[in-house]
Amino acid sequence: MSEGANKSYHFNSNMRTNSSSKSTMSNNEDRYLRALEIQERKQAIIDEELEKQRIIDDAEKAVAEEKARQEAEAKAAQAAEEAANVPVAVIEEEAPAAEESTPAAAPAARPAPSGNFVPGPKPRNDFTSDEKAAMLKRARAHAAVVAKRKS
Repeated sequence: MSEGANKSYHFNSNMRTNSSSKSTMSNNEDRYLRALEIQERKQAIIDEELEKQRIIDDAEKAVAEEKARQEAEAKAAQAAEEAANVPVAVIEEEAPAAEESTPAAAPAARPAPSGNFVPGPKPRNDFTSDEKAAMLKRARAHAAVVAKRKS
């Protein structure tokens, strides 16, 4: 080597040594940064998809809860309507028959309700004598139809 080359401290990025090349290192750094950028983009896409899926799941859950609430309200309304439509006289006539068939049976203790307990509708007890007579007439007519059907 010449004296000029020994005194020169100029850095050449293309200078090759036995271990590696400086130009190869710069190329690897570009590839590494590009790979990081691609990974960040993929992660951003995955995050967006997860957020969309979470929003969809929340919406489906809200719809399911609303549907369950509406069904519960419909069942409660139907039960209240059925309870309101059952004549009181029919219940009074059927109750003695049930007591006669099982006089030794003790009333079973009802288990405590689990969860939120909503009491059922309470029947009216302020009927006039005309209304009571009309209900009794309907109950007897219904009992006659049922008896005729059974025999």
